[in-house]
Amino acid sequence: MKYTIDTIRDVSIKLGEAYSGKISNIGGAVVSTAYVLSKIEKTTNISTATLDTFIETAHISPDISDILSRNLNGLWEIVLSYIDMFDSDILEEVVLYDNSYFKMSTPTSLVELADGILETNEHDKVLDICSGVATFPVYALQNTKVGEYTGVELNFNANDIAILRGSLLGDNYSFVINNALTYDYPTSYDRIFSNYPFALKGADLDDCRRSLQDHFGIESTYISRCSSDWLFNAMIIRSLNASGKAVAIMTNGAAFAKPDMYMRQYFAENGYIEAVINLPHALFAETMIPTTMIVFSSNNKSIRLINAENIFSKESKRLNTLSENDIQSILNCINNGGVNTIDVLPEDMRDHDYNLIASHYLDKPVVEDGVCFGAVIKSISRGSQVKPELLESYKSIIPTKYRFISLANVVKGSIDIEEGQQYITELPKKLDKFVIPGNSIVLSKMASPTFRSAVVNCDSDHFVIATGNLYIIEIDENKADPYYIQAFFDSAAGETALDYVSGGTAVKNISIEAVKNIMIPLPPLEEQKIIALKYQAALDEYDVLKRKMKKVLERKRTVIGNKG
Repeated sequence: MKYTIDTIRDVSIKLGEAYSGKISNIGGAVVSTAYVLSKIEKTTNISTATLDTFIETAHISPDISDILSRNLNGLWEIVLSYIDMFDSDILEEVVLYDNSYFKMSTPTSLVELADGILETNEHDKVLDICSGVATFPVYALQNTKVGEYTGVELNFNANDIAILRGSLLGDNYSFVINNALTYDYPTSYDRIFSNYPFALKGADLDDCRRSLQDHFGIESTYISRCSSDWLFNAMIIRSLNASGKAVAIMTNGAAFAKPDMYMRQYFAENGYIEAVINLPHALFAETMIPTTMIVFSSNNKSIRLINAENIFSKESKRLNTLSENDIQSILNCINNGGVNTIDVLPEDMRDHDYNLIASHYLDKPVVEDGVCFGAVIKSISRGSQVKPELLESYKSIIPTKYRFISLANVVKGSIDIEEGQQYITELPKKLDKFVIPGNSIVLSKMASPTFRSAVVNCDSDHFVIATGNLYIIEIDENKADPYYIQAFFDSAAGETALDYVSGGTAVKNISIEAVKNIMIPLPPLEEQKIIALKYQAALDEYDVLKRKMKKVLERKRTVIGNKG
């Protein structure tokens, strides 16, 4: 690149000014115009009478002539108005480097990181799945004479730009307009790069599932519910030769979400995953979806997981990027391990749903003399998923001996009945089984933003029912004190332990099995009771302070108008 990005962008803006308000695909017109002008600047005997005569006298290939006709039809007078305004070199760089009109293109820093991982050699056959506007070959491969480069892209406008760029890179660059998921790739490849679209839906996915199931012999349970990310990943493995390497960018959710567990298992246990890099946020201009870079190759005995979430530089107030030093730091982690890096065996991932998030293993809570929580649980069940209309029909405006509690009632380790009063007139028979036994713990099913829990202390004359957003956990009091357990859940170590076994994408949630698998410290019962009494005293103190604060707030609201 001879010119700065800012200089290239300035030229692009000037080229686009005349097209504003006239056409929808300004990006295609600008790049096509720059391409045409660069040819005119380089050759004096090209006829510019019409677009057709230009194409003929400049000996433009059929695929490029189609692109120019699509993007410049009816705009030739505008193109001619720019003749002799710009040098051919900067015009070519507008074609190659300007992404002003293509916001969903892969960030340059991620392309450079992928290039560092792939280490593409001369004569390699390279595949770009969902090649977009060809950002990868432009930034990664200009100094490497690859044997063959193939890009597959479904979007016509993006593919047009890719073809124009490829023509400037060399004769061995070809770009195919096709659905990357269903395309019949004619050969296998030495290197593959893909920044495929996230969270695709549609009938094409079902066709892809059937094709991959037949090819790999993947069990239907593995592939029936998995996200499009893993369908693309399977297409990558299918197209990669035995000694090849591939890099793909996927969503963080695909690295740990439950529906993708079986595909992660298949890839891990068959040795296809070499490394996983959990990337910093805000690298993409058009989406805030957290992303992960995954490296594929064959015969891997373990998987190197890298937490690179804090390895970044600021590009702007809103956007992050990877500097040269950041890229080198991540490459060092891939090649040499070190801080924020852990190697995990597939068999060690089985109890963790084959989670590919590095922090899940790096931040594993260490509990000395710990036991599985399930060992002290007498019973655990989910509360009643009562329909709102049923609850409404039994609701009471005055306190009774029957009440519901929901997540809103669980506050700071205690039950606050004043938060959303839910007294009911009677206990319907169908809700009998949801009555909370005395000294049981209720635990929220979801984090908001952290998991909430409290001991429910009620006597035999009162009945408390939990709603479906809470688990009811009856503790074996011969083994553990409920208030000791609650004190643990309320501690920083307890919060970490709950987070560690939780799952979910947008909101963390926890399953009954995961609750049972929480590791808790369990000193002798007498020691537990001493801690439990201290915790109860702290709860009582907090309750007193809360009531005092409530009175202060009431006084504050009545200051104006109070003549006393």
